[in-house]
Amino acid sequence: MSEIINEIRSYANLTRQYFDVKVEMIRVKSKIAISSFVSSMIIGMIIAVLVGVALIFVSFGLAHTIGQKLGDPAYGYYIVGGGYFVIGILVFVLGRAFLKKYIQNEIISKLDEEL
Repeated sequence: MSEIINEIRSYANLTRQYFDVKVEMIRVKSKIAISSFVSSMIIGMIIAVLVGVALIFVSFGLAHTIGQKLGDPAYGYYIVGGGYFVIGILVFVLGRAFLKKYIQNEIISKLDEEL
């Protein structure tokens, strides 16, 4: 009878160790997934800032060039600003749902990839 009790204790101990290892694996995988996601977000933000700065300089150059062609620099800035306004409205109206779904899918796929 004591042998059976010892075997049951041994199995219980092994089961406890198994679950402890499983929990630790989940923790490690979660840390890897979160760190990968955060690093991807940081890289994305850095790229967005650099592209934004480049876009600002290109916009100023384009506005200045258009203004010179039209004879008044202000006209170039009005035209470029109006173009950005139209693009902003289109993104707001048409792209809002698409961008939200796209960002959600990217986050989910990045986390699924790591887990």
